[in-house]
Amino acid sequence: MRASLSSRVERSVARAAEALFAAQRPDGSWPNRRPTAVLGTAGAVVALHLADPERSRDLVERGARWLVEAQNADGGWGGVARAPTQFVPTVVAASALHLLDPRGAREPVRRARDLLDRRGGVRSLTDPGMAHMAATFLTLAGLGDIQGSRRIPLELLMLPRRFWRPRLSFRVAPFVAMAFVQARHDPPKGLARLLHRLAVPAAYRALAEVERGENDRGGYGGDNWLVSVVCIGLSRAGAPEELVSATVGYLRSNVHRDGSWHIMQGLDLIGGSYVARGLADAGFAADPRLARARAWLRGCQQDEAFPIFDAPPGGWGWEGPRGWPNILDSANVLSALVAAGGEGDGEESLRRGLRWLESRQDRAGSWGTFVPDTTLANDGPCPYVTAQSVEVLFDGGVPRQDPRIVKALEWLLAAQRADGAYEALWYRGLTPGTSMALVAFGRAGLTGHPAATRAREALLDAQLADGSWGPGETGVPGDDASAGTVEETAWALRGLLACGVPADDPRLRRAAEWIVAAQRGDGLWEPSPVCMHIRDLAYYVDGLIVNGLALKALGSYRDAAAGSPLEEQGAP
Repeated sequence: MRASLSSRVERSVARAAEALFAAQRPDGSWPNRRPTAVLGTAGAVVALHLADPERSRDLVERGARWLVEAQNADGGWGGVARAPTQFVPTVVAASALHLLDPRGAREPVRRARDLLDRRGGVRSLTDPGMAHMAATFLTLAGLGDIQGSRRIPLELLMLPRRFWRPRLSFRVAPFVAMAFVQARHDPPKGLARLLHRLAVPAAYRALAEVERGENDRGGYGGDNWLVSVVCIGLSRAGAPEELVSATVGYLRSNVHRDGSWHIMQGLDLIGGSYVARGLADAGFAADPRLARARAWLRGCQQDEAFPIFDAPPGGWGWEGPRGWPNILDSANVLSALVAAGGEGDGEESLRRGLRWLESRQDRAGSWGTFVPDTTLANDGPCPYVTAQSVEVLFDGGVPRQDPRIVKALEWLLAAQRADGAYEALWYRGLTPGTSMALVAFGRAGLTGHPAATRAREALLDAQLADGSWGPGETGVPGDDASAGTVEETAWALRGLLACGVPADDPRLRRAAEWIVAAQRGDGLWEPSPVCMHIRDLAYYVDGLIVNGLALKALGSYRDAAAGSPLEEQGAP
């Protein structure tokens, strides 16, 4: 007779904790593999080819070879090497190869263009910003023409920030860069030309302010892709040499030995916060090694304001003590900190973080990611971030009747899709958002609400035959709804438990068994491309998030299953 599921879960948790603590750095953080990124690599080789062609020629050639080797069998590219094909990485990679070597890259580019044509071309992109980005790279490569495209009004930056901040949000830097490229390839005429010329100094000031908030000179968002876009824009605009050289230096400093570039800096912070909360939920909240991790997370709290986002001090960003403060990462860190209830001199840091989170709530009750009350769809409002913020505030002692909680729950109840599911802005598919909404409903005592019932049934209906969950039926190319992942299964298991589904439900038992069976020999789990770099258009993997989610789910399952008759008898 096999050991009971609870005992297998317990062993799985112990193995994972042992492996994670063994990998922990002395400062309390965990190393995270930065996945080499197609967008980062393709963008970097184009930027260096245009802005630093002689000195960076070897880097450009190595990057081009890496892109050719990373092409998928269907002719496309994913967010990272060998990931399912996504539209925007395919456009940018094909454009880069054609720009660098039209003859030598003829076959890879042909295959990519055939794929893009089958998917409807640039016209199929519903996000105007990304459609313009795709058209811009095709134009740079001589494969398209942006003449006649809707003009990017750079003069918007001449207005007070309160007018353009909610419209541009975190896209300020690419907005400037794309306006510069457009003006080079399709020069404005008449009054538009005058307005563009008058707005250029304001554009430089906006870029300088973004960069002042960064950790590194020439960095924008700690993201090689975004730095590449800015570098291209500056080089096309004939910007001052010191501005261009700073971005070139940043890109040159981040190239990998294999010729690729990674996606973002700071994945240690994002993944580390997940691991810290996962270990706490798995029973290690009082472990001194975890206390060290929380101290490291507190040390990454930002003590300066970020004026471009109108963000006060007290939040967190993926780059660490500086960079772009955002609500998602701040909520993740706070989730890890509140698990210990405030400790030692960390109480004030926790309270300051909670106040920061409260200050970023939208007027409607939701939370987005960067700028409250934004009109940019890719920023917010977000059901996942809203639900997680509700959970964090509950953990931080905010009562159910608090107006901020009441408004957030009212918004969340009204934001449900017709099929009962919820979306997330920064994780693929429908599983993460629906699962987090169930956690919020469970914490608020709303498990019997019709919206909670619909969300629960939608999630259960999406479970795969093997007991796992994938992204759900999203209709987005690259979202494989037929294969489960550890991340999505863990999100679903924890959400269903939080919303009242008992641990001895056969569907939840199969989910827990699937996660345990997916554990690798080293005690950890394999990550999948569930994290969004560009919403629905480019994904990446995170080797720490997967372990944090698995531990949160297994810890919740073990606690819920304690005393279950099925577990006491031992399942055959």
